[in-house]
Amino acid sequence: MVALTNTGQKIIPHVHALLAHAETIQQEAKAARGLAKGKLRLGSIPPIAPRLLAGVLTHFHQQYPDIDVALFEGTLQEVHEWIGSNMIDVGFVHHPAKEVESTLIMTDEMQVFVARGHHLHARTSVTVNELREERWIMPRTECEVPEIFDQKRGKHGPPIRYQASDGATILTMVREGLGITILPRMMLPEKLEGIAGIPLDPPRQLQIGLVVRSQETASPGATLFVQTALAWVQEQAVLLPRAR
Repeated sequence: MVALTNTGQKIIPHVHALLAHAETIQQEAKAARGLAKGKLRLGSIPPIAPRLLAGVLTHFHQQYPDIDVALFEGTLQEVHEWIGSNMIDVGFVHHPAKEVESTLIMTDEMQVFVARGHHLHARTSVTVNELREERWIMPRTECEVPEIFDQKRGKHGPPIRYQASDGATILTMVREGLGITILPRMMLPEKLEGIAGIPLDPPRQLQIGLVVRSQETASPGATLFVQTALAWVQEQAVLLPRAR
């Protein structure tokens, strides 16, 4: 097994920074000639909003076909670490973000999802206090919920029975009655067969942003991606699917 020495581990962030700066310089030089070319490293959290990610990427490729996008998926903490170490140029995170610069892309509503036979399925709203003893199925990516329960359960969050990386898997487990979940409305399928979505009382919002280490040092590709994401969301606002 090959492993880096302590010195090597200390050097790697500087190497990433040098490579990122070199790529930015090349893109700036091409942009000065009216060209949008280069590489873009994008970080994302799988369950944060699949339609948002797919829609923005499609629009970006249509607008800037000569910018190659490499997608990195990880937890919220990993995306922040990748930004800090220059492993990625831009990443989807919760907004606002600490110690880096984030741009608000969209605001989504958090909803509780239960199986049709669940005792809460006919409710028009539900309070956090009523969810204390429920069995929870949550994403592994640390991105959705625990802070909602802070006032009621301290910093430990809800009792989690299962965790899964894929949103579709989580919803299938909910449909089978293995537990309930709470997710952003936008990540849901157009039809919720066998599942009921229940708004929280009071409502809770999730703000999704795109983060760069610094607006001043961001590569042209990263800046164009943020601008494209904002434009796409504005165009699609009235068409975004809602849980029914």
